[in-house]
Amino acid sequence: MTIAELFQSRKNDPRWNTSYPLNPSDWAAYRVSSPLSFEKDRRLSFYIHIPFCKQLCSFCEYTRMLCPDEDVQRGYLLAVTNDIERFKQQYQDITLLGFDIGGGTPTSLSETNFTLLMQIYQKAIAGLRIDDNYEPSLEGTFNTLSERKLEEISKHGFQRLSLGVQSSCNTVLHQHHRGPSSESMMLSWIEKAWKKGIKKVNLDFMYGLNGQNASAIGQDIELINRLKPQQVTLYELRTNMISAKNSFTKEELYNQYVLYYEGLIAMGYKARFGQNTFSVDAADEGVSSYLRERMLNGAAYKGFGMSAQSMSSAGVSYNLGKLAVIPQNGLNSDGYPEQFTYLLPFTELISKYMAISAYNGSFSISRLKDFGINEEYLNEALDFCICEGLMYKGEDDRICVSPKGFMHYGALFSLFNSKPQTLPSVLL
Repeated sequence: MTIAELFQSRKNDPRWNTSYPLNPSDWAAYRVSSPLSFEKDRRLSFYIHIPFCKQLCSFCEYTRMLCPDEDVQRGYLLAVTNDIERFKQQYQDITLLGFDIGGGTPTSLSETNFTLLMQIYQKAIAGLRIDDNYEPSLEGTFNTLSERKLEEISKHGFQRLSLGVQSSCNTVLHQHHRGPSSESMMLSWIEKAWKKGIKKVNLDFMYGLNGQNASAIGQDIELINRLKPQQVTLYELRTNMISAKNSFTKEELYNQYVLYYEGLIAMGYKARFGQNTFSVDAADEGVSSYLRERMLNGAAYKGFGMSAQSMSSAGVSYNLGKLAVIPQNGLNSDGYPEQFTYLLPFTELISKYMAISAYNGSFSISRLKDFGINEEYLNEALDFCICEGLMYKGEDDRICVSPKGFMHYGALFSLFNSKPQTLPSVLL
């Protein structure tokens, strides 16, 4: 199968998006019982997963549960901090590139336990070298914030706060079991965050949601214009990851992205077409350093907590609780060790990097070479994509998706992670 034929066979397959592998069974042959090694990865990021939420939205693909009582929250946090200390004892000389706390909803913790979470963060970074571009970030929702939580966020050095909105249309939110937040409340909390010294507020929005149309998106754009966050992130609904049918075609999803893109650019936000992050600062990618290192550079990261993912130069792992049908049953006071560990060949590491980089709409040629991609095949794929106007050469060594290519970005990025057996022998 030629590269052109491979692209045609995948372009309308919704499984090719920003997720990889397409199915957990695809990595069955690479699974091992030993923990994932970070011996060759002393420059990495940390991530803590807080699986608790005040409400369970149907569009969420991550491990989460309704927020339990304070004792259960505290037990979870203490288990996580023990896991972090064990990792730090095993690996010395770590340089921390980033640190994100996500979920779930970290701000759904009680005020007492949120303070404990911030103390755990300080303990986690203690004794580690911090990269010059280090920028930690924390996720939350407007209806779980408090004055005390904002004070704790600022006091402990978090200058980026990412808040989920998803849609301003109550009809759309209702279809996904999510309650609305009033504009006045959102504006009030954003202003309070700025006053507390939190310099960057990011708002998350989604497209591809049930009931979403041009009018609802226009309403979102108008809301963003009034709230004026420093950053906006757009997420496409990945229906194959939540066992839901596809509501929109590739063309419809493309058109929804265009509406957001054009509206945000007209307001002064900066982003390349095909990028999912927007910022008022042209020099800012619109993300935390944890996400920046993952998306742009394919850097290593270690996840702590239920179902958290990790990646090193050796492979990928998922902690206890991944694929749990009833997440509550996965709560474990002893900690959250790796449950699924995969030692991956370079072809699969490339595949994982390419899926993640698709969020940014670009990838690094030098990083693919670091992973060990076949350069002859790389050049063949680049020639096809550039000649067809699907991609173009950006700054430095980055290759960017074009407006023409973005409609089928998942299939396009997957061309650079094809398994050798799917390609003609002349390219191997």
